[in-house]
Amino acid sequence: MTIMEIPAEARAAVRARRRKEIDELDYRRELRRLGERGYTQTQIAGWLGIAQPSVTSALKTAAKVSLPAEGFSGATPYEICQRYAAGFVDRAQLVDELSRWQYVPRGTTSGPLDDLIVDPPGSWAEVEQAAYAGLIGDDIYEEVFERRHPRAAAV
Repeated sequence: MTIMEIPAEARAAVRARRRKEIDELDYRRELRRLGERGYTQTQIAGWLGIAQPSVTSALKTAAKVSLPAEGFSGATPYEICQRYAAGFVDRAQLVDELSRWQYVPRGTTSGPLDDLIVDPPGSWAEVEQAAYAGLIGDDIYEEVFERRHPRAAAV
């Protein structure tokens, strides 16, 4: 369900929720950067107005967060779509970044009886998931697909 399919009364709440998710991700990345730059947990706690043990916990969580790829607004195609849905990137930037992304190959099975496929981060499956989740519309999905596969789209 895209934002336009959500009742007008609920759109502000949906966008705020999406912005909150991205803000939390950005917060963790900034904490990670501060830790990597050698600032002490006491310094960070003082700046943020939180207890030092909270910084310890937050830094452990932040260490697991991937940084955005060079030249991209997000660390994965799904995150780029999240940023678009939250209003942090415009349509042109979204299409450009998704079109330029170096997608990893999709998951494969390990044998004829194994039907469980887990797609790795950074695969085209993330764009499909973003479309399914309503972060991007079918028009954007199709435009990016056509840019990446001009012959397939023409057939």
